[in-house]
Formats: sequence, structure tokens, C-alpha cells
Amino acid sequence: MMASGERQDGAGTEIVPATSQPGSPSKGLLWYAGIAVSVAIMARYPMLGVMCLAMGLRTQAERFDAKGLGIGVGIACGVLAAWGVAFGFESMLYAVAPVGICIAVSALMWKRRASVLAISLVVVASAAFSMVVDAVALAGMGMGLDEAMLSMLEEAARAYVGRGVEAELALATAMPVFESIWPFVYVASSLLNVAFAGFGSLLGGVPQVRPGSRMSYADAQAHVPQISSFDAPLWAVGLVALAVLGIAASTLSIPEAELVRTASWTLLLSVRFIFTVQGLGVLMGMLNRWRLGCFTRVVVIMIAVSLETMFVLSIIGLIDVWANFRKLPRDGARAEAHR
Repeated sequence: MMASGERQDGAGTEIVPATSQPGSPSKGLLWYAGIAVSVAIMARYPMLGVMCLAMGLRTQAERFDAKGLGIGVGIACGVLAAWGVAFGFESMLYAVAPVGICIAVSALMWKRRASVLAISLVVVASAAFSMVVDAVALAGMGMGLDEAMLSMLEEAARAYVGRGVEAELALATAMPVFESIWPFVYVASSLLNVAFAGFGSLLGGVPQVRPGSRMSYADAQAHVPQISSFDAPLWAVGLVALAVLGIAASTLSIPEAELVRTASWTLLLSVRFIFTVQGLGVLMGMLNRWRLGCFTRVVVIMIAVSLETMFVLSIIGLIDVWANFRKLPRDGARAEAHR
């Protein structure tokens, strides 16, 4: 039993899969072909390929249980191996992370284990793997990963601000910031892949409807996760506190202060997304309570997202951990994402 005021890590964070009857994997040949094509698509259209691969894997998992998912994973790995033979092992390594994300996210959503902690671990593993791949490749060219990333960020900023004295001053101001946050580029890329994989898996889990029939509103609500019920786990607050302490410590004369600062800012910016979703959940809960129309909802959400550049939603989400604006149950009862 959990004491009053405590919450369960997975509470309000699961993405609920649809239910279906397992069948024979041999009947899903077209979907298996789609899985193979999805991996190939990643070479040209990465986000589209990620979404399609996750949808194919989730569909086969729903239709044929673990055997269908296993066959789909085997096909995806086989295409990766062929990719390595055709274009080189190094080229293939860059596709491993997004394919791994699709497999992990689809399996977690299918098994109803897509908690904040599980998804966060997927993001961290993907970002770390991508950093290692780039670091090894750059080491062969005599460059460091941080040096290459800072150069890339500088060129991107220069293309944005242009040339001239004012542009150079702006770049000189921005470079210390880039030095502190450059690993976040990998985290953001992994988050984007996870988002597309999650959307594809959600589509792949849509219950099959017989021809001539329609899905009820209740069934649709049960399938689509409700952001208004999202509740961030308490360990995320601990990571925020750890990041703030690290940033403060990096201003002192401590060993490897620059490394501590970079790691702390990367951690803070990464955990921030959890509280951004929490803040958006608070907003959606208020919109549901006020029963506003679709147009008004879109306008309010767009304004809120634009204000997130000033961390508005993140701050609201962090405060909600204690304030509990939506009066969510936090006594150990599970608050499913679709409830």
C-alpha cells in the first residue's frame, strides 16, 4: 500500500493498446513487406519511415501477438543488415537508433508499459548511442564531438543572424550557451523520433472495425490517451533539483566545472519536456472543464505553446506536482491515460 500523497510512477502515463484476437502470422505478409519498406524509407524520409515502421510493428503485435512482433523485428533487422552491406556499416549505424526506438516504443505501447520512465530510458539510450556513433566517426577524422557540434551550431546560428558587427556580437553571446547545451541536440532528435514512433504505434493499435460499422465515441476515447490525465512522476522533480544544483556548482571552482555545467543544463532541458506535458495536461483539463469549442481550444493551445519559449507550461506543470490543479487521485490509485 502507498501512503497518502504518494503516486505510482506509471500512473497517468500509460498509452493503452487496443485489444484484438491473435491470428496466423502468415496472413500479415503485406504488413511485413511494409515493415521492410519503412526501414528503407528512413534513408530519405526519416520521420515518415519511423512512423510507418512503428505502425507496422504495432499492427502485427496486435494481430498476431508476440510472434507477429518478433517476425516484424526480424525483418527490420534484416533490412538493416542489407543496408550495411549495400551502403557500408557506418551508414547503417545511423539507422539503428530510430529502428530501435520504433521497436521499443511499439513493444511498450502494445504491452501497456509506456510509462514516463520507460519512454525516458528509450530517449536516453537512443541519444547516448547516437553520440557514441558520431564520436567514433569524428575521432577517425581527428575531431572531437563537442568541437564538431559547436561548429555546426555556430554555422546554423550564423545562417540565421546573417553577417555584420551585430551578428558577430550575437554569436559571441550565444557561444557560451551552445557550449552548455550542445548534447541536447541529440536528446531533441531522440524525442522527435519517439514522438513519431508513438503516433505510428497509436495508429497501428486502432481497433479493427467491421465494414459498414462505426467506432463508438467511447471506444475512440479509450484508445486515444488523454493528456488531461497525465501526471508526472516524482523522480522528475528530483532530476530538476539535481540539475539546478549542478548548474550552481559549476559556477564554483570545482574540477571539470565545464563538464558539470553542460551535463546539468542538458538534464534540465531534457526533463523540462515532462513538465511541459504536465502543464499542457493542466491546460487541457481546464478546457474540458469549461467545455470550450474546438476553435477556441486550438487558439488557446497555440498561444500556450508559443509561451513555452519562456517556460510557462513547464513552470505550471512543475507547480501542479504540489498544487494538483486537476484534483487527480494521488493516493496510489492508478490514473490511466484514457480515464
